[in-house]
Amino acid sequence: MLTYRYTRRVHWGECDPAGIIFSPNYAHWAIEAVTELFLSVGIDPHRMVDDQHRLGLPLLELQLRFLKPARLHEEVEHFVRVARLGTKSMIFEHAISRGDTRLMEATDVRVWGIHPVAQPEKLRAVELPAEVRAALSGGPLESA
Repeated sequence: MLTYRYTRRVHWGECDPAGIIFSPNYAHWAIEAVTELFLSVGIDPHRMVDDQHRLGLPLLELQLRFLKPARLHEEVEHFVRVARLGTKSMIFEHAISRGDTRLMEATDVRVWGIHPVAQPEKLRAVELPAEVRAALSGGPLESA
């Protein structure tokens, strides 16, 4: 399955007054990273399908395991791996590390969805398209 890796710097707005990452930011990073993974293979998971419908990638479950804190201005690596592809759902595994030190691990479950733009509450899960399944089954990618 596809693995995506990128490096990010911990910024002031992501830290508490002691300069340690505010833990909910790890959740934000995990959610953001799945979109980055999709974009890295040329798929916008939130694109308009037609004039009235938009795709979505709703999060059904997110589990985080905090191991060590990231600190202000540190560079960390975020790895996202496609762990499972179901008919309509996907499971992603995350690891954020500083060198050889694992800082956080997470697992999130998403569905491939569609909804009328004017009625986002009518979001419904639909089958993963073949091109999405093929892209997420690929080999490792890295961003610059």
